[in-house]
Amino acid sequence: MSREAAGAAIRTLREARDWSLADLAAATGVSIMGLSFLERGVRKPHKGTVQKVENGLGLPPGTYARLVVADDPDAEIAQILAAAPAESTPSRTTPGIVVSRHSDADVLEAHAEAHLDSLNSLIARLPAETSNEYQTYIQSVIEQCVKAELLAANSWRVAVNAGAESADRLMAHLTSLEAIRTGLLARTPGSISARFDQACARSELPESVIATLLGVAVEQVWDIRNRGTIPPGALPRVRAFVREQS
Repeated sequence: MSREAAGAAIRTLREARDWSLADLAAATGVSIMGLSFLERGVRKPHKGTVQKVENGLGLPPGTYARLVVADDPDAEIAQILAAAPAESTPSRTTPGIVVSRHSDADVLEAHAEAHLDSLNSLIARLPAETSNEYQTYIQSVIEQCVKAELLAANSWRVAVNAGAESADRLMAHLTSLEAIRTGLLARTPGSISARFDQACARSELPESVIATLLGVAVEQVWDIRNRGTIPPGALPRVRAFVREQS
């Protein structure tokens, strides 16, 4: 089996969860381009990338390498998709991989809860406001919170599709993460990201409309809200929008 076929198998496993490349990127921290390269087998993936993808899909370590050397791609993929339930005892030579939507939802809920605990722990260790590292530290925690929010949103979707009871709890996690994000931005009230985020919330306009007003993509609106990254030429419109909503 080649890297191309192994990548196709990873794509099949991703699609079996009804995840887009963006969903998997949010769950793993691997860029969409990196995931696309892996799924198309255009280059040998870095070991760390493979490990992140395996973790994100809930696969045992070494699954990708197993797919690369497999003789029968279709049989290998079928075996992975039809693996025994978690409560059964998996074979030592062929680990069972659970892909049931209910199991996935439970695992993803645990990930969301772990992210919440991790973020609260990081916030508890914030440096003093007078420290040179204060702003940089807060920005790094905000970026982790954004990734956790996207993962929680994707997890909620999986849970709803599966009819899992964890959907309500995942929504509660998502609400908590959003409160953490806005709370962290409030610690830097003078930053363009904090002022723009507050302006977006006050305007009550959909992000697609705000993006049109600013002449940027919707994804760029999210970047401005959380990172203060403003596309070239958009700064005057961003400032005007903030003024109008203040």
